[in-house]
Amino acid sequence: MGDELKLGLYIIGILLIGGIFAHGIWHIRSNKEQLRDYKGPNRSEPGFGRSGNDGDGFDENGVGQPRVVGGAKEANQSKERAEPSIDLNAAAAEPEAPEVQVGEQVAKAQKPAATQKEAAPGPSEVLIIHISMPEKETISGASLLPTLVSMGFKFGDMDIFHRHEDAAGNGEILFSLADMFNPGTFDIDNMEQVSLKGLSLFLRLPCAGEALQNFNMMHNCAKKLAEQFGAQLLDGKRSNLTVQTVRHYVEKIREFERQQLING
Repeated sequence: MGDELKLGLYIIGILLIGGIFAHGIWHIRSNKEQLRDYKGPNRSEPGFGRSGNDGDGFDENGVGQPRVVGGAKEANQSKERAEPSIDLNAAAAEPEAPEVQVGEQVAKAQKPAATQKEAAPGPSEVLIIHISMPEKETISGASLLPTLVSMGFKFGDMDIFHRHEDAAGNGEILFSLADMFNPGTFDIDNMEQVSLKGLSLFLRLPCAGEALQNFNMMHNCAKKLAEQFGAQLLDGKRSNLTVQTVRHYVEKIREFERQQLING
């Protein structure tokens, strides 16, 4: 009995020593693995060297790097879609208004004669009265020509008619008459074949003689032409020429002359 007890104690002692030894080996290996983890990731591991970002592109605070969806090509396409396109066909210039084109012609035609002393350059203005025919009706050139001659008009510069200081066609131009529609000129050699939808009378300021007297003469000519051909009188904006509009023209003439006196 005593021998069996000794043998049992001996075996238990050996097992305890082996367990202690095994535990020591396991503890050493565990410390080595912790030390290797502390030194940082292996260079071959994903995410190494990304300035604090892990393999999924997030940093230690869970914030990811900004992304550009679709790349530079798609970004440029998005920019192009945001910019409005221009239709060059739809942006074609509108035709010039007839009264503007003819008004410039009259302004050139009514320059003082070369033998006269030229005035100093200054502001100018053009007063316009249109004579507009009703729809589907026209003015015959064969009827218009003798009427203009009887009223003292003379065909001349810029291929339009002018009313000079003298009814015989001498002296400086007071006001002028042109076709109401482009090109605004007359084919004097073929007046018998001409059919006109309207006429335009122009008075340029400054003008020779008395401006108000010249305007009254132009207004009277317009009324006579409108009455003879059954036409309607319009202002420079092609609205009905009313008494108020005529008074407005008179006030413009007076204001223009007042400014001329002030400016010397």
